[in-house]
Parts: sequence; C-alpha cells; structure tokens
Amino acid sequence: PAVDSGEKQRLQQVLETVCSADEALELAKKSNAVVFETKGCVFGKETWDAFYEKVSKGAPAIVLCANYYTLSREGISDELYEQQKDKYPQLVFNLLEYDGETFVLRWHESTVEYIGNRDTYKYLLHFTGDAPSEAARYTQYDNYVLVNDPTVTWDEIFLSICSSQFGDFIPHHVIYKNYLGWKD
Repeated sequence: PAVDSGEKQRLQQVLETVCSADEALELAKKSNAVVFETKGCVFGKETWDAFYEKVSKGAPAIVLCANYYTLSREGISDELYEQQKDKYPQLVFNLLEYDGETFVLRWHESTVEYIGNRDTYKYLLHFTGDAPSEAARYTQYDNYVLVNDPTVTWDEIFLSICSSQFGDFIPHHVIYKNYLGWKD
C-alpha cells in the first residue's frame, strides 16, 4: 500500500504555496495540518495521532505540519527587536511522508519560492519528560523527533544542539512539539 496520491498532491500544493505567514496559517488550518505556535501544538493533534498510529504499524502515511513563529520583545534587546521585527511572523510548512521504510521530510517557508528542500530519516522517536530546569516556561515536553539512530536519547540530542563541537551534532528534526503545564 502507498499514501493516497490525491491526498499527497493536495498537501504538496499547500506546501508549495507562497503567501504571507498569516495567510499560510489559515491555509494550514483549512488543510487540517498540525499547527505549532510558541506553546506547542495548537491545532490538529488528532491529525498527528492518526499519522503516528499508522507509521507505528509500518503503514505508509503523510502529514502536513506548520510552525508559526512570532517575535516577542521578551528577552531580547530593543536593538535586536528593531532589526528583526519586519521578518515576523513566519510560517514554515513541514510535509512528512512515510513509505513503510523511510521518512521523507520536505519543508518550505511560506513567504519565499519553494526550492524543494528535502531530508530523509529512518526513525521517528517519541520523547516525553520533565522540563530541563525550573526556569523553563513549561513543566513537561512531548516531542516526536526524526533521527537515523534509533538508540539516541532526547538528552543526547539536546546536548548536541548546545555543543560548540561540529562533530557532536546529531542529525535530527523535531517534527512535533508540545509543552505541557505552561507557566504564563
């Protein structure tokens, strides 16, 4: 069995659409995409759960995710805010397809021409746990991460991101992120 070609074509068209971030956010929701904002998943959790259930059984599946980014004045200098404010909001689409063996990830920032960005991964791992410190703005995380090493841990991925050593980086992509117990 393969992914439904009509569904794949429909989601690919959404992925390649060039429009403002706000228009892309509306398009994502109309397309039943999984939408992420600052606090994590805000729309489409059922869509994600259905996708994950299929791939967990080794069945082909496809899902469209959308990351909507805004710029907050909190924690940055006025100078940096002024330099960056016109670049936001941003929306990045992630189209993830599983053929029963490999995950193919295509991504596109909504305001620029689609150029066919693509990566492949072997595994989709699910990590849950407590926030890394009391300073975190949430109490727990719920992440799904694309990797090529099924033995890697979330702590190893997190440390690889923070390391200044190029060779320490672990290839990965956080495709689904949700933060629980948000502290406003």
